[in-house]
Amino acid sequence: MRVTNNMIQNQVVFNMQRSLQRFFDLETQMSSGRRINKPSDDPSGTLRDLNYRTELAKIEQFRKNISQAMTWTATYDQVLSDVKNFVSEAKEMAVAMSNDTYDDIAREASASQVRSLIDQITTLANTKLEDRSIFAGFRTRTTPFNITGTGAVYEGNDGAIEFEVDNSQRLSINLPGTEVFLKQIGVIGEEADLNVGVSAGTLLVDLHRGDGIDQAAGFTVTDHNLNVTATIDLSDPAITTIDQAITQINADLAAAGITDVVAELSPEGNNILWNTTPSGQITGDTKLDRLHDGAGVILEPGTFRLFDGGAIDVPIDVSSAETIDDVITLFNDALTAAAVAHPELNNVSMSLNAASTGLQIDDTNLPPIGLQIEDPPDNYNIAQQLGIAGSIGAQLVGADLNPGVSFEVAENGGSTAEDLGLLKTFYVDQPGDDLDPLLTADSLLADLNTGNDFNRGEISIWQGERNFVLDLDDPTITTIQDVLDRLNSASVDIVASINANGTGIQIENNDPNRSLTIEDVGNSDAAKDLGIYGSTDMIGTLIMLGNALENNDREGAGILLEPLDRSIQELLDVRGTVGTRTVRLETTDTRLVDQELSFTRLLSEVEDADITEVLTKLSTHEANYQSALLASAKIIQPSLLDFLSR
Repeated sequence: MRVTNNMIQNQVVFNMQRSLQRFFDLETQMSSGRRINKPSDDPSGTLRDLNYRTELAKIEQFRKNISQAMTWTATYDQVLSDVKNFVSEAKEMAVAMSNDTYDDIAREASASQVRSLIDQITTLANTKLEDRSIFAGFRTRTTPFNITGTGAVYEGNDGAIEFEVDNSQRLSINLPGTEVFLKQIGVIGEEADLNVGVSAGTLLVDLHRGDGIDQAAGFTVTDHNLNVTATIDLSDPAITTIDQAITQINADLAAAGITDVVAELSPEGNNILWNTTPSGQITGDTKLDRLHDGAGVILEPGTFRLFDGGAIDVPIDVSSAETIDDVITLFNDALTAAAVAHPELNNVSMSLNAASTGLQIDDTNLPPIGLQIEDPPDNYNIAQQLGIAGSIGAQLVGADLNPGVSFEVAENGGSTAEDLGLLKTFYVDQPGDDLDPLLTADSLLADLNTGNDFNRGEISIWQGERNFVLDLDDPTITTIQDVLDRLNSASVDIVASINANGTGIQIENNDPNRSLTIEDVGNSDAAKDLGIYGSTDMIGTLIMLGNALENNDREGAGILLEPLDRSIQELLDVRGTVGTRTVRLETTDTRLVDQELSFTRLLSEVEDADITEVLTKLSTHEANYQSALLASAKIIQPSLLDFLSR
């Protein structure tokens, strides 16, 4: 095939253009620092480049979100710290003003300080960030709290504002105001104990807050003076009340011959009393330390003399005696031993007197031998203490020894006595343990405070801007159910019930957007006596503290100390939650920084040019291009036509 000059020229031009394009591409890489400057440079690399840039853009947005979220958490942390400090300051005032060191003027000044603290807390509760209320939920353009002298109303909602901080990870950042300032710190009255009194009609199953008693086993009562034991049987299912139980106990005591103690309702109003009446009788088992109304007998050195003024002189040693029987035995044994030398002493003996109130000595000798009993000068009047000092004659009836009562109650295989509060060893009137009856809807208000009733009067209930007054002087309110009915039908949204312990009334706030306070009106102490004085939230507690101090109410200020402590703890807990979120944000941001570095490195590996390599290639291509130009000039010689075309 013939190669024409035109073909040679076209090929040379084509090759020169290619060489020039490669030179231009290398210059572009050199100036931009990138290996890929357009998709055609590396289609697969371009795809990876776009993916990496997309990830980097997302990471940048996540980090912006995290930065904004951390601004919120930092603001929350500062607000919560300030609020906690204000509440702590209020608590310190409550502690100081709840004692009698300060007067009403000091308390009134403290009330003003508390109200100033409430104003500062109100400002914090309405804090804005970038013109958005941070405690209003989704209603960020709304002022969330309206706090007055009677209560607080929340105008926000519980919406959770979330920030996307990573792929498929959204973190709730905001704190609705109800979770901080109106969060329930406790149920009013949940630990109240109205001390229901024990009456004749109190049901046994209601004792011990409804746990009842063990009636099946029964118990025993032993009179140690008489050495008599009575078995108490309460297993009859017809025995259902305190009065019936007491009647059965006394019947079983009497049946056993024990008449110097009876069970009865105690004047304390919350237990059963062992009421003792000393009979003056003794038995051989009566202990010497119970004689003389429990004063006992001193047995040191413990001897006295039996003599007739002649040959008979018998020392009687009772120092080892513990009971009346011991004294009788030691006396009679001493005479039996002395009868070896003086047989007539075989007709002298000691026993209990006919009335069983003391000792008796009989001389059946005919005629009696004229015996006498006296205490030696160095003794502690043992014979006199035993009531037998003096001349015997035919018979010496000793003085009454007046034993103090001595009873022991023991279980009969169960826990009946303990359940009734009667498991005792006693020597005088003995009140039993508190029977702690269950509070029921039918419990009478008159039976509260162990049957001593309580101070009646008016109770004011504020729920935000709503108010209800309960007047317990109303004669139609006689039972716990009457009180519950009035509260549950009130114009405030609350739920009143008997608390879980079965000891008092509890009141729950059914409106999370309003504070709840329960206070006494005027000089009434009804709310305090009913155990329902207080508030369910921090704001309400502070409002009540201000009112208590203004009214010079030391007791009210003291009652509010525990709710203030709980408020402080709740603030610390919420602040801890904010701290946890901050830590999570910081951790996520650190991870995103690492990811950003990784993707940046991968992006660099894909699109960045190796400058050294590009420079080398550029130099080579430049030399090649210059050489090509020289070669082309020699190959393509100008023709006459070239000159003519000029």
